[in-house]
Formats: sequence, C-alpha cells, structure tokens
Amino acid sequence: MIQMKYITVLLLSICSTMAVGQNKKVWASGAARSVFQQNSIQTDGDTITPTNLNSGNTLVDVAINARPNENTFVHGMVRVRNDFGGFWGSGVTFDMRQLYLKGLVNDAVRYQLGDINYKLSPYTFYNNQEELSSHQSEALEIYRDMVHCDMFYTSDNTWRQQGAAVDFTLEFSNLVKELQVNTFLFRNRPTDFGQTSERIFFGGNATLLQSEKLSFGMNYVDMMDVLGTSRSNKAFHNPVITGTVDAYQKLKAYQFKFKSESGISEMYTLNDPNATGLRDYFYDLDLEITRGKKLPSLGVNYINVGPQFRSIGAQSRRIDFGAQNQMFNRYGNDQVVRPITQMDMMQDASLYQSTLSMDLQRYAPQYDNVQPYGKATPNRKGFSLSAAHTMKNELIQVNGTYRLLSEVVGQGTDVLRDFNVLDLRALIRLDTLISSYKHPLELSIGLTNQNTQRDVKLDTADIDLKSTMIDVGLKIGISENFAIIGSYRMMNASGVELLNTRNDYSQIVDFERFETDMKQSIMLLALRYSFDTKNHLNVVWQKLKYEDASNQDTPSFDLKQFGIVYSMYF
Repeated sequence: MIQMKYITVLLLSICSTMAVGQNKKVWASGAARSVFQQNSIQTDGDTITPTNLNSGNTLVDVAINARPNENTFVHGMVRVRNDFGGFWGSGVTFDMRQLYLKGLVNDAVRYQLGDINYKLSPYTFYNNQEELSSHQSEALEIYRDMVHCDMFYTSDNTWRQQGAAVDFTLEFSNLVKELQVNTFLFRNRPTDFGQTSERIFFGGNATLLQSEKLSFGMNYVDMMDVLGTSRSNKAFHNPVITGTVDAYQKLKAYQFKFKSESGISEMYTLNDPNATGLRDYFYDLDLEITRGKKLPSLGVNYINVGPQFRSIGAQSRRIDFGAQNQMFNRYGNDQVVRPITQMDMMQDASLYQSTLSMDLQRYAPQYDNVQPYGKATPNRKGFSLSAAHTMKNELIQVNGTYRLLSEVVGQGTDVLRDFNVLDLRALIRLDTLISSYKHPLELSIGLTNQNTQRDVKLDTADIDLKSTMIDVGLKIGISENFAIIGSYRMMNASGVELLNTRNDYSQIVDFERFETDMKQSIMLLALRYSFDTKNHLNVVWQKLKYEDASNQDTPSFDLKQFGIVYSMYF
C-alpha cells in the first residue's frame, strides 16, 4: 500500500513534467498546516486516567493542476502528513486526497469525472450544517475550519462524492429564456460479490428559466442497489422527486422573492417480504421582502414534511454521535465513555462522516432537537419568521429567526410535540465609531434558545426539553498583522425527551427516554499573526467545563488545551 502511494506521487510528478515539456499550462496549488496541542483533563476522584496528552502533526496538500487544452482541466492532490514523534519518515503517510477531470464538449456540455462536490435542494441532496454552527465567533472557527477542510465541507453545503456529473444549457428565442439541465451518477457502495450489492446514487435537476423574474424546476434523486452485482436478489430504493417555483417581483421600492418546493419520496426494498414501503410528501413555501438598505429584510416560511418522508441525500448528518472522541475517550475511575462536547465537535474530525447514511442517524437532543436533519427533518410543520438588517455605517449587523413548529402526527399518542426556536445574531463593529482606529475592533453576540413540549395525561409520556446557547466573541486588532481574538460560549440543556428507536426499515418500534441537566461552557483566547490573507499563525488557549447532574455515570470534568496552529494556502 505504501509503495502504491509512492508510485502515485511519482506518476503525478512525471505527468506534470511531461506537460511542462510540451509547453502545456501546469501549476501547483494546495495548503499546509502545522498543529501542536497540549491537552489536560481534570475529574474529581479520578486516579486512573492520564491527565495530560500531547499531540501534533504537520501536513501538506500538494495539488498538480494541468490544462492540456482550453477545454480540459485535470486536478490531482496528494496529502503528506507527519505526526509529531515519527522520525526519519517512520511517521509519514501519503494519501491521494482528490483527483478529478473536467472539461467542455463543443462549447455546450460540461462534464466532471472523479471527486465531485455536488448538491441539489434541501430536500433531495444537501449537506446540512452541523450542530452549534448557526453562529459562532471567529475564534471558534480556528479548529472548525480545519475539520471542514479535512472533510471537504464547503460553505455552499455540497457533499463530496465520487462519480460523474454532466450539465448543459439550451437557449430559446421565444416564450422562455433557457433550460438548464444537471445530472450526476455517484457510487455509494461497492459490491462484496456476496450478499452486498453495488449501490449507486443518481439524479439531476432541470430548471426552465422563463425570465429573470420567473423559473420552474424539477429535482430527482434515487439511491438504489444494482441487481446482479451480488448473489442477493434484494434491491433497496429511495426515489425522491420535487418541483420548484421561483418568482421575483419589484413593486415601487419593495422587492418580493417567492420560492417554493414540494414533492414526494418513497423508500422500499424489492424482494424482501419483511419490508414495508414508506411514502410521504412535503411542501415548503418561502417569501422574502426587502426595501433597499434602509429597512430590514423580512422573511416568512412555512413547511410541512410528512412523518414518513425519507431522502438519504438530504437527511444524512455530518456528526456521528455514536462515535467516540479521540482525545480522552474514556475517563474516571470507571473509565466510562466521555460524552461529546462542543470542543470535540469543533476539532475532532473522527466524529464526522463524508458518506451518505441509509438510516435516520442518532442525534443529540441537547444540541438540536427541533430539526436535526435540516429542513428535511420528517414530521415537522409550522412557520418561521426572519429579519436581517445592517446599519448604514455598518456599525451593527443583526439578523434573527423565530421558528414555531409542531409534529404533523403524534408519536405514541395523538398529542403533538410543539417546538419553538429563537436564533439571534449580531456583529458590532466598534472601530467604525473611532475614526483614528484603523484596525478591527469587533464584538459578536449570538443566542439560540430551543424548547420542546408535549403535555399528555400519562406523566411518563410528558416531554419538556429546553436548551440555551449564548456565544460572545471579541476581536481586537493591534496592528495590521496582529490581533487578539477571544470567545466565551455557554450552553445549558435540561429536561426530558423520548427518542425514537427504529428498525432496519426506518420504522418506529419503541421509544427511549432521554434526560439531561447539562451545563457546559468554553472559553477561548487566541493571538493571531497574519502574514497575509491566506497565511496565519494562531497561539490558542481554551478551557471547557462540563457537567450533567442528571447522569451520575458521567462525572463532571474540565478540559484545558494549549495549541499552536499555523495554516496557509497557496
């Protein structure tokens, strides 16, 4: 395996040399970082767990980019990593990080083969943000950005897949402006030539642009097993089809944007007598009203997602809460599994996944109990109101959302759960008030409050779960290149919830009682020196406190961390 990786690197080098020799355009790009961490854990009465842990690594992502002709582009990237403590090459690993080819045929059809970042709509194929990421200060992004880089998570919510994608546009002279078509085919799982069949994920989008003010679209995706690729005659299918309408209208000084999406899904397994197919619907209506920069932009949204709606491409989650932390994964004299905290969620890439999951995965209600699978969370209906505004001098940027949702049908009872969420964010640029101060002086504030309630006659079926997160961040520019950034984030969750237990066919078969009285906070302070916009050195100190009074099996603990993080892009 190691020899093959060396051979791959050598072939890339030879190819790039040949391209240069033929006067083709070839250039290198990539990224590099070096991280050192000194971690410690403190737990009352713990005499077994080692209290200190040091770790670190240096890695470089080197990409060769080649344009053999004006219609073809090739990209190959290799990651070279050396964990601290591995001397003379013994701790060095080589990985092919990404490889793809894309081009243009007859100046009309675009294609890409290999590793592809792709998405469609929030109900068909979409990579939802992880918990606690709706807003967080700049200091908390130091480690999170590294995880996102490792997992190929981008700001546009695409999933990294392997396969092929083709898109083209047809232009018209009358009635409609153009038709945009996008298609893809990805390999989700290889066959084992036994009882596990090849599994593929395919679909596409067609958008008819009538004008700049009106468009209609259709999305289709399906995760399916390919019969004949194994000895099994069972074939799983999850087709989802949706339609969209986008409309834009300007009336005097007001601008109106209307978006809607609705559709149906199925989930079934052919040739399986124990499988009961699931079929359901959803619809999503969204209206946004703006009036220049003088007044806040306002939005109202209504969703209704059926309880049996299943869409693997949209409901797959980033964090696997069934995984274990890499850092101090067990602690206490009983060596219990340490619960996943907000610090772990920011920097432990092993908790994250890059593949689509066939099941509605386990989630953590204390972090998000309202829409843990994004807008495609099944059995949800209700309204959301949002507003955003930036003052003329950009002193204050503020936006907020209030969601008032409920279940579509009751689970275990006819009484419905009620959900409400308040999400507020603000950025205050204090440097705009001081004309002589030429460096950033910013204060960010975030608040998220979630409530889940259900009152029934049977006390054991009552549900009352509340969680609150407050995030305060500060950035002080000392010079053109030097800044102090800090953050304090507190999160409390308390109450009782009943979690669904599902069988292999995604049907609810039981309920599991969940109870929490969690309190955790994290304080972070960092010194940052920026060589340029793509080259930063951070010296970071942070401390996390965790306790859950309702669970005696997980004693409270403190985590402290000192780190040096250097990152660059080229």
